[in-house]
Amino acid sequence: MKAQFDESWKGWIQTNIDRGCCKDGIFKILLDEGFDYEAIVRQMGHEPTSDAQSLTNPLKQTQDAREPERTQNAGLAISRDHIFMPNAVRLDDNRVELYELENFLNESECAKLIDRIQSRLQPSGLSSHEEDGAFRTSRTCFLDALDDDFVAEIDDRICRMLGVQNSYSESIQGQYYEPGQEFKAHTDFFEENEMATHGGTLGQRTYTFMIYLNDVGQGGETEFTQLGKVYRPKLGTALIWNSLNPDGSPNANTLHQAHKVKRGYKAIITKWFRSRSDVVPAPTMFTKELNEFVPNYTRDGFVLGRLPDDLFQQISDFFAAEKGSQAEEHVPGGFIFSKSNSKKRSSTLVDLSDQLREQIHDVMKPLMESWSGKNLEPTYVYGIRVYKDQAILKSHRDRLETHIISAIINVDQDVNVDWPLVIDDNYYRRHHVILKPGDIVLYEGARLTHGRPIAFDGKMFANIFCHFKPKDYVPVTKIDR
Repeated sequence: MKAQFDESWKGWIQTNIDRGCCKDGIFKILLDEGFDYEAIVRQMGHEPTSDAQSLTNPLKQTQDAREPERTQNAGLAISRDHIFMPNAVRLDDNRVELYELENFLNESECAKLIDRIQSRLQPSGLSSHEEDGAFRTSRTCFLDALDDDFVAEIDDRICRMLGVQNSYSESIQGQYYEPGQEFKAHTDFFEENEMATHGGTLGQRTYTFMIYLNDVGQGGETEFTQLGKVYRPKLGTALIWNSLNPDGSPNANTLHQAHKVKRGYKAIITKWFRSRSDVVPAPTMFTKELNEFVPNYTRDGFVLGRLPDDLFQQISDFFAAEKGSQAEEHVPGGFIFSKSNSKKRSSTLVDLSDQLREQIHDVMKPLMESWSGKNLEPTYVYGIRVYKDQAILKSHRDRLETHIISAIINVDQDVNVDWPLVIDDNYYRRHHVILKPGDIVLYEGARLTHGRPIAFDGKMFANIFCHFKPKDYVPVTKIDR
């Protein structure tokens, strides 16, 4: 039996106590890892409750010890209609709800996470006792203990992609496998005899969101043994599955294993979701707006380009001639306002001629059809909006009925500082996009959050909005909660 704790184990104990984990559960894991009972008591300043002692203290076990009381381990019944993740491919198998999502993280993001994981590794634990000491041989990093803004950003993106409120989840963990290391076949849900220790406030596990951070030289595959499905680690690819059946009962078909790494190493991050919130009163579990269920027609959701020179010249000439005819603009919903003065005019509008409006439609339509892969019909071309100093355009999504495939055309500007368009992509990654006169951005307007939330610093900034929708588009009208 081990009587001494090194710094990594001391840190692991304190981190899990600070996270509010069950102390009896922490105690049991330490016993399973081979630590002496009395040494654990001294390090934790805690001894298991009388109900738990027979399960944890080998010195106090008796031959007539009763079978531990079993707890119902069913979780939450979740309709699969609640889940839509752009670019995710669902496995065609009714026995399981399992998705593969490539490119969720890019190479730079993966490298940053690997660096953070390697900074604080410790032996991986198990939620249940396992006689086989080689059952799980990887090392783990509790990433939340790093108090890192980048990790928090990734955590938020995972929750937004799945569409589940963060309080229904555990903190992100990183796992690191070296040659010969593995995690034998297991499920992520808690068995009945584990619920008392691990269920706690949050209840049963629901979704697992696991992301590969590197391409493994050889080995390291994830195999769903009941399904005959094997996934090879691929940098940035996420696997997402629900450990429960639609009725909330544990799904044994989610049995999976991490094969031994044969060459190189394997790094992943994992986030587990739960059936209950740790917030009182509990917020709504599912967070996605109707707009987020609009199908994505492209991988990233937006692309930068350049307006054809002849059309840009026509628009520029028109704006130069009509600057004096700017009319005050009234935008419903308070989407545009002045940071410095609530009564100050934030934007004006130069209306387009019918001829120029038609010309914009004719030129933009084939460009946008080529990009989106859809046959489009025009729905709206807005006039030239002219933003004033200190203007802010609130982050928002466009109209669900009509503004599906959209474009912003930068017409003219007089700026002290570049004014970025802040836009999320289909992976919920945020971008700051700078457009110069003549530049355009094509984007999936109804799906993606976009705006200019940083106050404009300059005299004027002019652009045009152009909107289309696919001819076969059917608006989303309701998502049952």
